[in-house]
Amino acid sequence: MEEEKKFKGKKPQEKVERYMIKPHYGLFLGVTVNKDTDIDDVTEDGKTHQTIKGTTFTTERKDSYEKDGIKVSEESKLVVELKEGTRLVWIDGQGYILPDFEPKSLAEVKQDLASLVDKDGNEL
Repeated sequence: MEEEKKFKGKKPQEKVERYMIKPHYGLFLGVTVNKDTDIDDVTEDGKTHQTIKGTTFTTERKDSYEKDGIKVSEESKLVVELKEGTRLVWIDGQGYILPDFEPKSLAEVKQDLASLVDKDGNEL
């Protein structure tokens, strides 16, 4: 077992507890990309069209709006070559995105939590 850390100071803590950042348990729709992936989807507002053919992820966006009297027109195409196994999540209004977090299945979350206890069920 890991040796407890010693803290120096005028009034050091006698015992330091371990904490975790509370996980987000919200569920997301998504897809795991592989060589057989074949998706052709459009966001509800019709502004974003996405295709995934194998590991090629293409996003085309067309939009125009006015903000503070300034007319904005957007037309873009983004093509990304993904690695097999990449997980994308669906966000309403945006379509599929490469998330800033690692999406995990429920089975993977259970496995991660199980690894935080020893064989007797005590927290590590």
